[in-house]
Amino acid sequence: MDTGWLPSVLRRGADVDPTHPWRAPDRAGTERDLRAGVLQRVVGDVVVAADVGVDALVRARALALLLPPGAVVLGAAALWVHLGDPVRTPAEVLLCGRRLPPVPAGTGLRFAVSRRRPDPRELTTLGPLTLTVPARGLLDVAAVHPHRAERLRTALAAAGLLDEAAVQAASELARGRAHVRTARRALALPRDGRRRTGPLSPSADARP
Repeated sequence: MDTGWLPSVLRRGADVDPTHPWRAPDRAGTERDLRAGVLQRVVGDVVVAADVGVDALVRARALALLLPPGAVVLGAAALWVHLGDPVRTPAEVLLCGRRLPPVPAGTGLRFAVSRRRPDPRELTTLGPLTLTVPARGLLDVAAVHPHRAERLRTALAAAGLLDEAAVQAASELARGRAHVRTARRALALPRDGRRRTGPLSPSADARP
């Protein structure tokens, strides 16, 4: 394994697993290591060694470092954790949670908080992170950016993260929410689809 990341790990002053992401407080040194190709940025000010494969679990661990305890990740940021490309690395993260403490300072991200918590069937856990399942994330994005819906739906299905029953179930649970009709039109969902009340499909990498 390439050990070019070692100086950056040592600068943290802790005995840590170098395959896990970490926040990089030394901005100048981090930028130098990024340019040299020994680190890669995951999200915000969180980096990981360049030879670590960035999968859903690494993305979840990285984003969790930037969030207050008890936060639940919604919308496009949740889809990014599940899927990675073609979802853009988030610059803004939509959260929900009860009595959330302030978010950490200097993360490089913007945060917004929703007052409405998803149904428990719409949530999954990936490493240290709680987030919406892919079907709910798709519906949230389709409600705000309907032109992106079909491309994301195709990518999620190709990755084994989504099936049509899960999409329909998410739309049924979303009845009455703002912009859900926009999402249903964007995803060409039938109005009178069969109601499904079971669990929605979680991320392929979800951990109990």
